Amino acid sequence: MAGLKPGTVLSLLTGLGNGYDLAAAGDAPLLLGGGVGVPPLYLLAKELRAQNKAVRVILGFNTKEEIFYENEFRALSCQVTVTTVDGSYGIKGFVTDALPRDYSYFYTCGPLPMLKSVYRSTKTSGEFSLEERMGCGFGACMGCSMKVKDLSGKSPDGIIFKRVCKEGPVFKKEELLWED
Repeated sequence: MAGLKPGTVLSLLTGLGNGYDLAAAGDAPLLLGGGVGVPPLYLLAKELRAQNKAVRVILGFNTKEEIFYENEFRALSCQVTVTTVDGSYGIKGFVTDALPRDYSYFYTCGPLPMLKSVYRSTKTSGEFSLEERMGCGFGACMGCSMKVKDLSGKSPDGIIFKRVCKEGPVFKKEELLWED
């Protein structure tokens, strides 16, 4: 797309699924990003800062050489902490090793092992942006379906299926069926 000329008409299917709920943030939201899960949180940080929220960001990478967007988050006046697995920069360990004691709500995006660790380590409600292998990308094939808790109370057993591509990719912590 970078090579297209201005005015080129494209046929695209975009805007699928859901995004983060900005209204749930409270006054001191925490953003936890790992690797390629960091860029989606940058736009979220911009939107939260535009609402004058005191945004804290914890970025997790394997090594110092992999770090990106640290300065961009700082330029938004976010409080930024960086963790590296090998300890070559910032706090040695994972994003969960740098969790602050107080935050109003959290948003997270990153690899599944990180997300599950965040699920077990966080004490407040929050939202997870999940990634799943998708066949069609717009809800028809059901290939990205996952079991979640039925927060509406309509399902007799309390369990329903949601498609990551259509009803996700963002899910509330309370929906996820991951072990505490």
